[in-house]
Amino acid sequence: MKKIFLKICILLLLINDYSCREEYLPPVISAGTNFLVVEGILNTGQDSTILKLSRTKNLNDTTFDIPELNASVTIEAKNGVNFLLTNKGKGIYAAPPISLNPAEMYRLRISTNSGGLYESEFVSIKPTPPIDSITWKQNTDVFLFLNTHDPANNTRFYRWDFIETWEYHAYYDSNLGYNYFTNLIYFRDSSQLLTRCWSTLQSPDVLLGTTDNLTQDIVTNFPLTKIINGSDKMSFRYSILVKQYALSRQSFQYWQLLKKNAKELGSIFGTQPAELIGNIKCISNPSEPVIGFISASSVSEKRIFVKNNELKDWDSRSTQDAICKAKIVTPDSISYYLQSDTALAPAYFVTGGPLAIAKKYCVDCTYRGGVPKKPSYW
Repeated sequence: MKKIFLKICILLLLINDYSCREEYLPPVISAGTNFLVVEGILNTGQDSTILKLSRTKNLNDTTFDIPELNASVTIEAKNGVNFLLTNKGKGIYAAPPISLNPAEMYRLRISTNSGGLYESEFVSIKPTPPIDSITWKQNTDVFLFLNTHDPANNTRFYRWDFIETWEYHAYYDSNLGYNYFTNLIYFRDSSQLLTRCWSTLQSPDVLLGTTDNLTQDIVTNFPLTKIINGSDKMSFRYSILVKQYALSRQSFQYWQLLKKNAKELGSIFGTQPAELIGNIKCISNPSEPVIGFISASSVSEKRIFVKNNELKDWDSRSTQDAICKAKIVTPDSISYYLQSDTALAPAYFVTGGPLAIAKKYCVDCTYRGGVPKKPSYW
């Protein structure tokens, strides 16, 4: 009896101890860190200038992106000439190709809807040399590389980003559809087919290079990305568009720190420490940090294509064989299967009347994230 009483006392003490504990939220989680983030460059070439304004988020925020809406964004020259950017919505501000004087200096001026005023330092224009070539090689996986140089030896600091686009097909080349309301299978015409899609992906990493420690300003076989063997990206045709930017030493150092933070925190423009400060200041509140570094340069770009028939032993279908195995059903049971499981869809008719059904993932290419609209450059 004494042992039972002792156990009950210990249990009551544990319950009381647990109930008195409070959830601990580190100060960094709840602290207000909605700093302005400025992304983009002043493009002095034949392309548009596109800037994105957003806010950093707290560690406990569930919002993926916090755009800065309804701001006024202006490019100002030291001689007083101004260029106003158009508000495109969702934090995007853009201007058509601008003829900037290479002998002049420019800055960015931002006035937010809440009354904040921000200005960058005046920056000089840096011309960007052309990209010499984009190459690739296959060693089971495919590796893509960039080559460039500046014969004047003036660039020295580089940044790159890229956009990948690839064509892929559904596992089954099906022209069948199913109407759940009328319970009828129908044939799709050529404008309704969902067997051929294109996906697009922007480079997830900060790509930087420097020739500052070299005699000549030459970049050779800079690694851009790797594509794992069997990936959908090269199941039919793949394209990569690479953009190259010339940086100042200060801008390069900023991007280096940004890359380091992204590696440690898992996001380029998410929750960022206050020491990531660029060349933009808050005039209305000098103690408020601003994330971003404005530079002005032309942009060089180059696109290449890689076809699947140029590769060796690249089998994207084998990884889908198990999940895309079709089930043959008789005409009188078609309705039962398709109505009871909306993850299934008709794949093809078998000679004699039975129907092969499979997961929609295997007959509708949009279920893998792409769109059935061919890009204009394809």
